[in-house]
Amino acid sequence: MPVSVRRHALLFARVALAIVVLAGVVRMTLFTVYRVSGTSMQEALQDGDRIFVFDPSWVREMVGVGDTVVLEVDGEVLVKRIVAGPGDHIAMQRGLVLRNGRVVHEEIPAGMNASDSFPDTPLADDEFFVLGDHRRVSVDSRDFGPVPREHLRGMVLMRMPPSGGLAPVAALERS
Repeated sequence: MPVSVRRHALLFARVALAIVVLAGVVRMTLFTVYRVSGTSMQEALQDGDRIFVFDPSWVREMVGVGDTVVLEVDGEVLVKRIVAGPGDHIAMQRGLVLRNGRVVHEEIPAGMNASDSFPDTPLADDEFFVLGDHRRVSVDSRDFGPVPREHLRGMVLMRMPPSGGLAPVAALERS
């Protein structure tokens, strides 16, 4: 094999190795992949989907209403949607979510909504109120209360259905 071909092959191998190492470092430091188990986030996420979660610690400062997040509550890792954030007031009347006194427009199928009600609840400067999209089966802030910022693990960016391919995570309302 001529010297120039060997040199190019060696250069290609080094570049390929650098790309693999860099991809591994990015994956380990910026993203975590989770598998969705359960139906509390249907229609946006399905049982068996894999989700790509952007999880550097500074992401917790960026999340807002409408984002789908992974969080930890009582040692359990959950995926839910933020419906109210720091300083907001949240209430529910017969299944309608009210944030700061206004009805939140959500596209929750009737068969998945619940007719729950709870009074106006103010959130502290570091708290979020999270709900599953399938309200009839979801265990969420209606059960365990507001979630402190430090319990958030990251923001869901993409989902990969079991059949393959990447898809964006459906959003309800973002403000």
